[in-house]
Parts: sequence; structure tokens; C-alpha cells
Amino acid sequence: MKILLISPERERKKEEAFLFRLGFLNLPCVAAVTPPDCEVRIVDEAYESINFDEEADLVGITAQTPVAPRAYQIAAEFRRRGVPVVMGGVHVSVLPQEALGHVDAVVIGEAEATWPQLLEDFRQGRLQRIYRSNGWVGGEAIPLPKRDLLNHRLYLPLKLLETTRGCPHRCDFCQVSRFFGNRYRTRPLGEIARELDAIFGRGPVMPPRAKQLLSTISKDLPYFLKRRLLYIIDNNVVSNKQFTRELLSLIKEYDLLWWGHAPISIVQDDRLLKLFAASGCIAINIGFESLSPVNLRRIKKGFNKPAQYSEAIKKIHGYGIGIMGTFIVGLDDDDTGVFQKTIDFIMENQLDWALAFIMTPYPGTESFERLEKEGRILHRDWERYDSLNVVYQPLLMSAEELEKGMRRIWKEVFSVQSIFRRIIKPPRIHPLFYLPMNWGFHRLTKNW
Repeated sequence: MKILLISPERERKKEEAFLFRLGFLNLPCVAAVTPPDCEVRIVDEAYESINFDEEADLVGITAQTPVAPRAYQIAAEFRRRGVPVVMGGVHVSVLPQEALGHVDAVVIGEAEATWPQLLEDFRQGRLQRIYRSNGWVGGEAIPLPKRDLLNHRLYLPLKLLETTRGCPHRCDFCQVSRFFGNRYRTRPLGEIARELDAIFGRGPVMPPRAKQLLSTISKDLPYFLKRRLLYIIDNNVVSNKQFTRELLSLIKEYDLLWWGHAPISIVQDDRLLKLFAASGCIAINIGFESLSPVNLRRIKKGFNKPAQYSEAIKKIHGYGIGIMGTFIVGLDDDDTGVFQKTIDFIMENQLDWALAFIMTPYPGTESFERLEKEGRILHRDWERYDSLNVVYQPLLMSAEELEKGMRRIWKEVFSVQSIFRRIIKPPRIHPLFYLPMNWGFHRLTKNW
């Protein structure tokens, strides 16, 4: 049986056409639990075309909200040719009845739990309309993804790793806890080690003399040349402190550079920060979200304390770790002054990279339900639910002001002057990593 797995991509406006050229793990994980007698091919439409005439017995499509309309178009093309289509992902999981109008079957929740049964039912000619996982996949059951099915020439030389799933926080704008559950599930360290062995192999990045020579140019250069770069995609790499300590000790054995997501509260644990630095952490992605305590309480992220942000940033920088900050604008306590405040904060604290996104009430979240009850949802054009366009009525500004303000933040943050001030001037935290990243966004935004 030949199975075609597809990650769709919508058309974007030129000024919104930014993509992080990263591989992904969801479809390779689905492929990993596919019986070995099946032939599986993965297509990433962001960088390669779909051949709708390609021979396939079954097509599987994954879809987040902004690409759902494109996913439905792809499904229609294959079904018109007589090829059955199944669909999964976050959007389908929260709106299964909508998806069932376009496909033969939907997978609700984590596919690893139901995909083998779906394939067996398909073989037997009894494909069901809905496959719903019973509970969550245990950490020990998260498979090693079949990365070999991705075309690695399409992506940055950066490997992705998943060590946990789930999140106990219930931020009202986030779909993660709805899809992955409200508790952390950790993978066995032995399985993580087996995966890292397959990706990198243990030991030093290169012989000491060569490393010393290249490090005179940049301490990060040996790792870039050897492509020894890792992105831990977990929602929070500090999900369980004991697990995190053991994980960081393991990562240190591979002599690599890595980055991941963590809350600002990590600064409360110096021992952990030392482990981060010693293990090769080059960046922590922190969701600051807002500088307004009122906003943070409303979105159920009141554990963030804006008054402590600046000291926390200094402390993290002091360990030689960069900060990738993200912010949400358009929350109910935001007026038009939020844009300059956000710019000033990013500049004054020399965030190594930062983006501000428009608050987006994704279907299935508390924010969507609340705004729908208040009559503030403007439309259900899912393609515009992408954090770059306004899809609800803000309280203290117009939709046009919000879109223009968000773009103003990007343009000023990624100006030449800003990049010099944040990346080139001391403390110069990993400029080899952050300069190309910032410059790419400068090129995108310079004509806005």
C-alpha cells in the first residue's frame, strides 16, 4: 500500500512570506508508526509541488488553522481522482465536522494512537469517519521520527528533537493544552540518547586544535561548520526540573549548540541556568506576551511579572545565553501606545531576536469562545488566522491601527540601527547565530 503524507502551505502576501526553513516531526512520527509493508512518502508543499497524479492508495494531510482551506483544496483534488483522504492536526481536532465535509476520515488528537488502526480498517474496507485517541500517548510511546523521509536539502542544517509533550498552563489563546493535554509527558532518556546518537553521535565537535583555531573567529563557528545544531521543540524544556537536569547532562555529551522554549521563571534557578550554559544552550525562546499585568491576568499567564523582565534578561545574558522574545499585541488592555512600548522594551533590553504577533483567537480556544460571545469575531476566513492579520474587533484601537502597529514593530526592530545596537554592540551574545536571523527579517520588512 502506498501512502502519501502532505504538509500543505497556503499562498502568502509578499510582505508576509517569511518561513523558518525548518523540518518538522509530526508526519515523520506518523510514518514511524506505519506498518513496514507500506510505502510512505512525505511532501512539504512549502518547498515542493504536489503531484496530484502521483499513484497513491491513501493520502494523509495535516492542517493547522491558517492552512486548513488549502488542505481542503488538496483533499478535493485527490478525491476527484478517486483517492481517499484522511486528515489530522490541531484544526481538524477542534472542528472535525467541518473537516468531514471535505475528507473521508478525520483523526482527532495525537495520530500515533490511532493511525495503525485506521490503516488496518482501510485495508479491510471498513474505514471509519472519525478516529479519536483514547487518552494521550505516553512519553515512552512517542516514536523516533523517520527523518529520512524529509528532503533535507530543503531545510536549514538544524535538527529538531522532541523530549516532552503537553502543558499544564491554560493560556486562553493557546491550542497546545487542548491538543496535547494539561500534563507533561517525558520521553525516556535512553530513547532520547538513541535518537541523538543517530543524529549526531557523541563526542567533540572536532579535534581540539581545529576547534581552538576556528574559535578565534567565532566560538560558534565549529558547530555551524559541522552542522551540530539542535532545536528542542517542546513547549517548555523546563517541564520537570529533575528531568531537565538529566536531559541537559545528556545533551552535554554531544558537544553541540541548541535552543528551546522556557518561561521567564527559569531565572529563579541558578543551578539550572548553569546547566543550560554548560550544555551548549545558545538561546531561550521566552513568551513575554505582554508588558501589561492586566493583559497577562486576562490571558491566564499572570505568572509572568513584567516588573521583573529586565533583571531576568540581564541574568540570562550573563550566562552567555541569548533571548528570543515573543509578544502579543491587540489584547484588551492595549491601546495604540503598546507598539512604542514594545519597541522600547526590546531595544533597551537588547533582546537578541524578537517578534510581536497580533492576538489570534484560534478555534477551540477560550479566547475564541469569549470573543464570539461578545460578538467581536469579524469572520471565519481561516487563512487570515495567522497572527499577522486582525480577525476580531480590538477594544482600544481599530483593526487597521493594530495591523499597522504590529508591522511597525517588526520594521523598527529589524532596522539596521536596531540590529547593530542589539547584536553587534556588547554583550554580543552569539552574533553568528543572531545576525543572519535578524538580517533575514530586515530584508523582509525594509520595503514595508
